[in-house]
Amino acid sequence: MPSLFLAIKSTICINIASLLLFYHKTCSLCYNEKDEKRDIMIIAMVRHGQTDFNANGIVQGRINIPLNSKGKKQSSELADILIKKGEHFDVIISSPLSRALETSYIIAKKMDYHKPIRVNHQFVERDFFHLDGLPVGDAMPLVRQKDYQYEGYENDRLLINRVVNATFKLAKTTSENKVLLVSHSHVIKALRVYIDPSKYAFTDFVDNTHIIYFEVKDRTISIIE
Repeated sequence: MPSLFLAIKSTICINIASLLLFYHKTCSLCYNEKDEKRDIMIIAMVRHGQTDFNANGIVQGRINIPLNSKGKKQSSELADILIKKGEHFDVIISSPLSRALETSYIIAKKMDYHKPIRVNHQFVERDFFHLDGLPVGDAMPLVRQKDYQYEGYENDRLLINRVVNATFKLAKTTSENKVLLVSHSHVIKALRVYIDPSKYAFTDFVDNTHIIYFEVKDRTISIIE
């Protein structure tokens, strides 16, 4: 009887060990495949086309302002440039604000992109809070202050953390390798400052429909010159 018990116990242990080994190998394969799939992501980040607030020098932040006629033309011209360069994007992603969505739709239509445009709220413009709607000349001296703080205002540290975390999350959860992301000036600036604060600053000017290419690899974000 003890011999039978030992034999059964031994068989169970062997089977459990085999299952654990199989599970380990399967998980390792899945992990490696995922790593290989998400090895590098290219993000072409575009600032939206011009709005009347842009033209009149007013801080718009989270205010939902549509493109003006010049902004629509800029978006169409950018699409022409991308087509001429032979660009192709696996997916187009946009901030939820209308000026970014309009820019996305204009580019998508002209580039014969027929898939749905994905909206990602993490790439919305900085929350300027009390500064929204003010003339840029009145707001910028405050924004340019190092470590400027105001309750409700998204300071530089919070903005950089949001945008950088969203970028890494996008690379981790999106299977596509080349992304066109239509966003906002301070979102683009946040990534650049994160990459090289000695070279870039939030005081830098990023024009409407300006495009900058970023590469996301592992836990590194770099600018493609």
